[in-house]
Amino acid sequence: MADIVAKVNHAVSDPSVVQPWFETNRRKVGRWLRRREVGPLLGGLTGGLTDWNAYTSYLAWRGDERAVVREINGSEMVLDPTMAGISQELLMYGGREELSASIFERELTQLAQQVDSPVTVLEIGANIGYYALLEARVLGDDTRVLAFEPDPRNVDLLSRSIERNGYGDRIDVERVAVGDSDGTITFNILPLSNKSHVAEESFTRAHDVERQIDVPQKTVSTILDERDVAADEINVVRMDVEGYEAQVFQGMSDVLDSEQPLVLFFELHRSRLDDDRFEWMLDTLAESGLEIVAVTDLVGPMWYETQLPWSSFDELREIDEDHSIHLILRRTPNEESTDSRRLTAQRLSAVRETLFP
Repeated sequence: MADIVAKVNHAVSDPSVVQPWFETNRRKVGRWLRRREVGPLLGGLTGGLTDWNAYTSYLAWRGDERAVVREINGSEMVLDPTMAGISQELLMYGGREELSASIFERELTQLAQQVDSPVTVLEIGANIGYYALLEARVLGDDTRVLAFEPDPRNVDLLSRSIERNGYGDRIDVERVAVGDSDGTITFNILPLSNKSHVAEESFTRAHDVERQIDVPQKTVSTILDERDVAADEINVVRMDVEGYEAQVFQGMSDVLDSEQPLVLFFELHRSRLDDDRFEWMLDTLAESGLEIVAVTDLVGPMWYETQLPWSSFDELREIDEDHSIHLILRRTPNEESTDSRRLTAQRLSAVRETLFP
């Protein structure tokens, strides 16, 4: 009930949110009706009025193996109705982050037409595979998706989805965290599977930690060396690492400095980045020859995605410190941009060594 009250208050204070909210929910209801799915509709009603979702609770009670298969974005996904987060969201709505996902899919399709060789993807923070399966389907038989996920619950569901779709020759999964050094780190497991994260003393998390586990951590450079993959073979990087973005970028300088076409899609958690890391990260992305394709934002409490009118890194510097956004970037190399990036690579490397010794 509190959620409904918050939405009504938000709509009254800002009427401009009503139309996009209505369109978002019209698509959800339309999907339920096309599939003749009454359960999600009832679950949406009970979940909106209370904290209890009748549909996912029924699936959890009914399922013998605590898993349900749903067609999502053209692939079959194995979902767990007892696992809060992405699994329950996909069971309810059949999609998530649909604006961002559609833009990303468009960029993948264009990239595949530009690159003659097989496309290699780094899927960092793969969770249960919403984007990994999308990448494998869109990019086809010749793609190679290197997926990394520390949470064992997510790895299990992702592996089962890979097997179900016959994507074993396209997607390779490793249960490892990706960061700025090689070793072992502490990983926080949260009830919401998409909120689990590397434990850092410098940041206070709002969510309750269920338990902590030790997991191996590797840099992208180490991963590529182990697999005998050259940095300029990487054409796609997609990641959602809950505020650990700068550390990942610190360990993948070779990929950012390469001269290949690149699509980069990640969630930027501004509240979890100090000012120095944030500025360094934006400078690094700008000097890597990347241009902004789209910036999307999830508006709450109405919960719909909108595309922000930002097209420059300077505009990104104005983001509120408590905000998170999705960034989709593209690099289309040319001779002029390549020469410019070579001139600045040494300077950025020196800044990185000063900020992150």
